[in-house]
Amino acid sequence: MKPSNTPAHSTDGIARTWTRAVLTTEPADHDTAEAAARAAYRTAGKPEPTEFIWCPSPWAALELIRRFLEEGQAPLVNSVRRAVLNQALSAARAPLIDRASDTERFSAFGEFHYHFERKGFYGEQRYDGMDERYDLMERPYQCPPVLPSERSALRPVLHAVHQTYRHVLSPVWSAIDRAISADYTLQPAWYWADEHGLVDQNDEARAVVRYSTPELNDRFFDPAWCFYPDLMVLAAIDTYRRVFETDPGAAWQGCRDVALTSGPWWPFPETAVMSERPTLLTLNEQDRLHADDRPAIQWPDGHHVWAHDGVLIDPPRSGPATSSA
Repeated sequence: MKPSNTPAHSTDGIARTWTRAVLTTEPADHDTAEAAARAAYRTAGKPEPTEFIWCPSPWAALELIRRFLEEGQAPLVNSVRRAVLNQALSAARAPLIDRASDTERFSAFGEFHYHFERKGFYGEQRYDGMDERYDLMERPYQCPPVLPSERSALRPVLHAVHQTYRHVLSPVWSAIDRAISADYTLQPAWYWADEHGLVDQNDEARAVVRYSTPELNDRFFDPAWCFYPDLMVLAAIDTYRRVFETDPGAAWQGCRDVALTSGPWWPFPETAVMSERPTLLTLNEQDRLHADDRPAIQWPDGHHVWAHDGVLIDPPRSGPATSSA
């Protein structure tokens, strides 16, 4: 492992890897994605799925998920995706924390919790009431604090990936939210569906990502963040692996390979719901979702989104069907 102040790898390549996972229009690799999903189930200690359902768009995937939930099926997002990636991130961070001096850890701890408490980043739902706010102040994150060297390496990578969320994924998922998930029916399928909306103080991944990218404040109600923050967590793990040369173990490999070969996915007992990638995606010079006279993004089943400069817009009245078709 390289010393923390001498990065072993440029972060540019890491950022490109995970932004491309959002922006590519290459067809999903079904065989590779399904093998990777099976590996993610095994890592989580769950029986492999017996069925893969490939949906032609995120709209179709969430409609199927809604039906599963109404039938009483319990999603495995928390165990197969969230817990597995937390395990990998923790393994990748541990060597850096272990080798830090007591003084470094104490200083980092103070800065870490001062940032969350005083800057108001504890709890995306802190506006729901002061009880939640006080709960989070009294029971702060229990994970090891982020050291300055970690934050320095993570910020450019996570900032780049977050820009794709802000300017590409957020308009897309907001359009989906308008049509499908205006209520909380789909909350059990969220990546971070904490009980009563409170932050899980042991969620190391969310703490690390939020501390390294403070501009993410109050992203809790962004549908893209609720359903598919995997790329942010995966980019963080990849940064530790390639910059600091620590070993996240094999736990993350299944989720990593699904993200690199398909669209978003949701594990259920016996069934994995997979989604295809878009067939069309256009950006402007600032890498924002944009098109003037056609949809800016479209999927194989015809669902599409119109956007200008990364902002969701309604299609022209004389144009094709709306994005919520």
